[in-house]
Amino acid sequence: MKKRLILKVLGLLLLLPMFSGCNDTDDVAGIFTGKTWKLTYITKANGHGWYKFADVDDSNIMEYADGKKTFMLVFSGTVEDDIIQGTFTGSGAINANGTWSANGKNQEFGMKVEKGTPIAEKILEGMKKANSYKGSDSRNLYLYYQTDKENLCLVFAPN
Repeated sequence: MKKRLILKVLGLLLLLPMFSGCNDTDDVAGIFTGKTWKLTYITKANGHGWYKFADVDDSNIMEYADGKKTFMLVFSGTVEDDIIQGTFTGSGAINANGTWSANGKNQEFGMKVEKGTPIAEKILEGMKKANSYKGSDSRNLYLYYQTDKENLCLVFAPN
């Protein structure tokens, strides 16, 4: 009798991993909300360092690179299934607000934003065109987008 009970318990323990399964979706609320994201730079996808826009003066970019100007984003939203959607506020050298959504299963991303100044236009263009993201709960947030010429990426770090 005791042997049967032990075998049943062992059998149930062996089945436990099958029921716990693997979750292949991102924790979108953990990635986006609960922190302020500071823009680090705009770069080519998978690149590092500021992208040189032909129609933006380098001194304007350097103000961001040197930290004289900043741009920060705060996301808020609610999660349903694998999708989070809500509002955001951008502040610093430019102000922006609007709506956004992200899909934790396939990393699709979208924003609706207002316009701003020269480099701000590039930041806001990237936010409007962003179609995917990569991120973690506490490190960098990457928002990827396509221009007429290249794949670019807005890179954010927690502030």
